[in-house]
Amino acid sequence: MKNTSIQLASPSEVTVISNTVIDQVVPKANELQLKVYLYILRHQADSDQLQISRMADFFNETEKEIRRALHFWEQKGVLVLSLEDEAAAHGQETASPHQETPCETGFTVPVRPRLSRNDVLKLSRDREFSELMFLAEAFVGRPLTSRDVESLLFIRENLHFSCELSEYLLEYCTSQNKKNFKYVESVAVAWASEGITTPEEAKAQSQEYSKQVYSVMNALGKKSDPTSTETAYIKRWYQEYGLKEDVIMEACRRTVLATDKSRFQYADKILRSWFQAGVRSLEDIAKADNAYAQKKQPVLHRSAQPAYAANNPFLQHTQSDTDYASLEKLLQ
Repeated sequence: MKNTSIQLASPSEVTVISNTVIDQVVPKANELQLKVYLYILRHQADSDQLQISRMADFFNETEKEIRRALHFWEQKGVLVLSLEDEAAAHGQETASPHQETPCETGFTVPVRPRLSRNDVLKLSRDREFSELMFLAEAFVGRPLTSRDVESLLFIRENLHFSCELSEYLLEYCTSQNKKNFKYVESVAVAWASEGITTPEEAKAQSQEYSKQVYSVMNALGKKSDPTSTETAYIKRWYQEYGLKEDVIMEACRRTVLATDKSRFQYADKILRSWFQAGVRSLEDIAKADNAYAQKKQPVLHRSAQPAYAANNPFLQHTQSDTDYASLEKLLQ
C-alpha cells in the first residue's frame, strides 16, 4: 500500500495553533493525538514528512494508532486526510481532488459536490441517506431540489455529520424559521468549524450562544431580535477577542451611560481597546482605569507657570511663607 498523504486545513510558514483548536478540541485529545497534531503543524510544509509510516516510526507507534489519531482531528474538522492510495488498494472509488476555502477559525470548508447521474443512482440505494432526504422534506414541507440534495450530501460526506446530527441540524434550522438549505449549510459549516460532532454538543452550543446574544442585547437596551451585523459584533467579542461575559457586560454598561446611538460600534471600540491592551478581567479594567486617571491628572510645580505669566507682575509674585494669622494678632 502506498503512503497516505495529509493536507492541513490552513497551511502556514510558521507553527501556529488556532485558539479555537486550543479552547475546544485540545481538551478532548489524548497524548498521542496531541503529539500527532503538533508534528503535523511542525512539518506541514514538507509533504514527505506527512506520511503515516514516518509518523509511526517517529513516535514508535503502530500505523493503526497513528491513523486513529489522525481521524480524531479529521472528525473535529481540523485537518483533511487524503486517502486516495489507500482506497484504491481496497478497490474503492477515490474522491476527486477539490480546492477548499478556509474560514475564520482555521477550519477548511470543502467545496460542495455536484451530483452526477451515477451519484443519484448510488444515493437511491443508500438507505440512511434516503431516510435523511425524507426527513428533510418533512422539515421544509416541500420536495427537495437537486441543489438541496447536494447540500445534504455535502453535510454528510464532506462535513462528516452523523445521521443523528444531521437530523438535529434540520430540526434546529426549522425551529429558527429557516427552511432554505443555504442557511442549513451555513449552520452546518459553523458547527463543523467548532468541532461539534453530536446533537448534545450542538444543543449546548446553541443554548450558550442564545444566552450570550440576548444578554448583550438586553445590556445595550435592545428589545428587537439581533440583526446579522449585531450578531457579528457579539460573535467577535466572545470568539475573536475571547473576552468573558463580565468584561463584555461592563463595556455595555459604559456604552449605555455614554450614548444612545451606535451602541454596538461604541461598545466595540471599548472592547477592542481592552483586547489590544491585554484586559481580560474586571480587575484588569480597574487597573486600566487607574492608569488612565493618573496619566490625565495634572502635575503642578511651583516653577512651572503658564507662558503668559512672564509679563504679569501679579503672577510673578512668589508666595510668602509668612504666618499672617500670627502677625495679625501681634498688631492688635
